[in-house]
Amino acid sequence: MTHRATQRGITAGAATAVAAAALTLLSTGAAHAAPDSVTWTDRVATVTRTVSDATPKAGDTITVTTKFERSTNPDLQLNWLKDFHDACLTYVMDSAKVSDGITERGVEPYLEIKPGFVAGDFMATSVPVYVKVGAPVTFTARYTVGASCNRGTPLSSGTSYRGSLGTGDYNSYGPFITAAKDSDGGGVSTGSLGSLLGTGSSK
Repeated sequence: MTHRATQRGITAGAATAVAAAALTLLSTGAAHAAPDSVTWTDRVATVTRTVSDATPKAGDTITVTTKFERSTNPDLQLNWLKDFHDACLTYVMDSAKVSDGITERGVEPYLEIKPGFVAGDFMATSVPVYVKVGAPVTFTARYTVGASCNRGTPLSSGTSYRGSLGTGDYNSYGPFITAAKDSDGGGVSTGSLGSLLGTGSSK
């Protein structure tokens, strides 16, 4: 009896170890996101653009954030902003937000949606958008990566804006987004745990 119990324990322990290894492989495949950002300063503001995943796969949803900062007075009132992206990316409805670090609100319905950009009209809203010293403003939008995106080719992105202190046109400043090739899935196929363990049914 003791021998059988020990044997069962070894078998169970081996199965647990294999399951843990399989789960590690699955989590590695899911955690392939590679954020990227680019920053520049003009005479109006310091602008930082960040993409949540610069090497996404077709079907992934990514978030693009544009942050405006002021280091001196007076305040910058943003009138409008365009967020440029490749036409193979599709804007996720109701995802555009603007935040001053205290409150966040949606931009729609004051958002123009085109294949190559979305544009928020802040002058059309009842609440103005001000960039103050020590209080940056961020604009975020989410996009779904389409199957038509060229794999392995950097896709440009950027922004342009108009405000009370001037304008900026940076429609290809980045960050660049490169859709992963089909073979660059970032990990193993997410099949069932049973199939990874070899315990799935066979026909």
